[in-house]
Amino acid sequence: MGSRLQDYRERGTRDNPLRPQDHPVLEAFSELYPKAYEDGAVPAKVKELVALAVSIVRDCEDCITYHVLRLDEHEATREEILEILALVLVVGGSTTIPTLRRTAELLTEMEEKGNP
Repeated sequence: MGSRLQDYRERGTRDNPLRPQDHPVLEAFSELYPKAYEDGAVPAKVKELVALAVSIVRDCEDCITYHVLRLDEHEATREEILEILALVLVVGGSTTIPTLRRTAELLTEMEEKGNP
């Protein structure tokens, strides 16, 4: 098994058995999803920070990885992300600690690979 980033990227290059063209609801969702993250009254970077928080509370590893990568694209700082992790701990409680640790490990992995 490779790194978390490598594993995530490899899964993304495989054929997805759940393809948008297979069902109208899947297709509509695939069109709606990126629109929800566009700049609006709330900037896209803030939306990604919120999505990261929700993903951590939901303990969705792929979602966390996706949103951390998107936050890298939005040039979020480690400090901004750590502030969100702290908020998740306060709101979500101690049951979020294992997921928070794995998220912090992902941030470290990204930094080691040259991502901020």
